[in-house]
Amino acid sequence: MQTTSLQNIVNTYTFRDFHTPNSALCKSLANHSHKENFSAAETEYVKKAGKFKNAAPLLGAVIGAVLPIVLLNKVSGKKLDFKAIKDMSALDKLKEIGEYFEIDSVKKILSTAAGAIAGGLAGGLTADTNKENRKEKIKEAVFEMTNITVPTLCTAGILKILESKGLNKGFGKALPVVLGLSIGVPLAAKISGIAGKKIFKEDDSEQRKFKPSDLLVHTDDIVAVLALSKIPFFQKIQLDKVLALIYAKCGYEAGSKDEHSKGHHH
Repeated sequence: MQTTSLQNIVNTYTFRDFHTPNSALCKSLANHSHKENFSAAETEYVKKAGKFKNAAPLLGAVIGAVLPIVLLNKVSGKKLDFKAIKDMSALDKLKEIGEYFEIDSVKKILSTAAGAIAGGLAGGLTADTNKENRKEKIKEAVFEMTNITVPTLCTAGILKILESKGLNKGFGKALPVVLGLSIGVPLAAKISGIAGKKIFKEDDSEQRKFKPSDLLVHTDDIVAVLALSKIPFFQKIQLDKVLALIYAKCGYEAGSKDEHSKGHHH
């Protein structure tokens, strides 16, 4: 059956493959077209399936990132006054909304990250039925969550120790950031490697090796630990307001991961 064959092709590849010249998907479609011509309905099916594979993890990640913030704010009594916002200037509206999405505690960081990654993964697993692709998504979700959790907890622990000894002043405010990242990021990579071997049966060639330069690309960790540190400069520029967006991206990364993109990480 033509449609079944097309469905198999779609379930094997992801949306990004539809826009990559000379990709495996293009070759597969080319080989397939030598045997039979696609009808307009079948071609439309391929396009829609590709878009759904891309949109589902994105939507899931965004919802997953926003929901924990809304629930935590509801518990604490924090809410948006839409009537007041309506009469504000554009800049004041952004400030008010930004305050609502403030993420400045371990609880908010981890719950927002977990929600975003779980949502992105759920969307990706729903849209992609390929078993190997699903395995890669779950592996990426574990990696992303470990990579966020470990540096955050390390920073929070160091910060608490310094505060108890009255050393959280001056350079002491920056020390948890430096130590939290330098200890937490390689430790997270080590834990991910152990999980990869024990749970996902990865061999040495598939293991992620930590390099000092990796610290430069861990934007999510850097922003999170800076938000926890309460350094006045970073509080002033309200860097934590973008954390929900960053975690939504992490969730999307997990939900859109597949066999062809494994090994490419943020």
